[in-house]
Amino acid sequence: MKIGIKYCGGCNPRYDRKKFIEQIKEALGENFTFEVAKEEEMYDFLLVVGGCTNCCANFTNIRTKKGVFCIKKHDDYEKVIHVIKKIHK
Repeated sequence: MKIGIKYCGGCNPRYDRKKFIEQIKEALGENFTFEVAKEEEMYDFLLVVGGCTNCCANFTNIRTKKGVFCIKKHDDYEKVIHVIKKIHK
């Protein structure tokens, strides 16, 4: 499963976003690939990684097959894992 990652500009991050994504990668294992999202690519799923509750990153031109999850805080960790495992079935 190919997962795109779109970071916000990081003007006011309240958690370590890169460390968060590394934790997600480690939890999901080898059946998932992650890359910084590009507009010309198609992704199975997109993670929009906001540094605060605004999650202001523009992702309107990034295409996905199964949707988008906006991460707004470190507490979203369990939700992200749950959603990705659910759509991967």
